[in-house]
Amino acid sequence: MSAPSLPAPAIFVHTSDPAALNSYLIIGTERAVIIDTGAGPAQAAGILDVFTTVLAQHRTPGRDGELPIAVVNTHDHWDHYFGNAHFAACGVEKFFGSPAFVRDQAGSAWLQFHSVPLEAEPQLPSDPSALAVEVAALADGAVLDIGGWQLHAYEVPGHTDTDLVLACADVVFTGDLVEEGAAPQAGDDATPSRWAAGLRELAALPGAEVFAPGHGQPVDAGFVRRQAEDIAALAADPDHELAAVSAAPFSFAESTGLPAGVRRLR
Repeated sequence: MSAPSLPAPAIFVHTSDPAALNSYLIIGTERAVIIDTGAGPAQAAGILDVFTTVLAQHRTPGRDGELPIAVVNTHDHWDHYFGNAHFAACGVEKFFGSPAFVRDQAGSAWLQFHSVPLEAEPQLPSDPSALAVEVAALADGAVLDIGGWQLHAYEVPGHTDTDLVLACADVVFTGDLVEEGAAPQAGDDATPSRWAAGLRELAALPGAEVFAPGHGQPVDAGFVRRQAEDIAALAADPDHELAAVSAAPFSFAESTGLPAGVRRLR
C-alpha cells in the first residue's frame, strides 16, 4: 500500500444515533464526498442536512451552483448504508463501495433488516430491496478525484468481506475495521486473521497520521497496531474477548459556526 502525499482538504465528522455512527464529509473543489449514510431515512436526513449546511459555509471560490455530492460506503452493515436510498431520493447520483459491497448489498439488506431499531427509523421501507441503490465499485488501488485532492481506495476485508478504506492526505477512513471506545465487533461475517493483517498494513501507510473510524474518535497508528494484535489474538483463540479501548482525546481543528454535532478534522 502507498499513501498520497497531498495537503489535507476540508474534512468534517458528524456523529449520530442510533449507533453513534461517524459520517465524514470531504470537500474538494469539484466534488464533495460523504462517507456512510446511516441506518435509514431519518438518520440519513440528519446527516445530509448538517453536511449541506457545512457545504454552504465552505463554498468553492469562483464556483457557481452547489458542489455535487458522492457517497462512499465503507461496508455492508445496516448502520452504514441503509440511508443510501434517502440520499438518492434527494438527488445524490453517485454511490461507491468495494466490489464485494456491490455484490452483497442487496442480500445484506434482507439479512440485516430486522436489526434496525424501528423507534429510531419509523419510516424504514417495508421492503428491504428498497434500501439498495446503484453503487459503482471502487477496487483496490482505485482513485477518486474530488478536485484538488484524491481519495485512494483500499480493499481491506476483515470486519466484513466488503470493507473499503479511503486515504486522503494524512487521514485514513477505516470504517469499522477500527473501533475506539468500544470493543471491535467481530460477527459471523468477520475474518479475524485477515482483519489483523489488514490493520497492520494500514498502520504502516506512509504519511498516515489520523485514522478516522466508523465509531469513536480518531486515533493514531499506534492505536491501530495495538488493535491489530488484539484481533490477532481472537484469530488464534476464538474464545478471546476483544477489548474496549479509549484513545487520548483528539485535537479537532478550530472552526466556528458549524452545525451542532459537527467537528472539523482538517
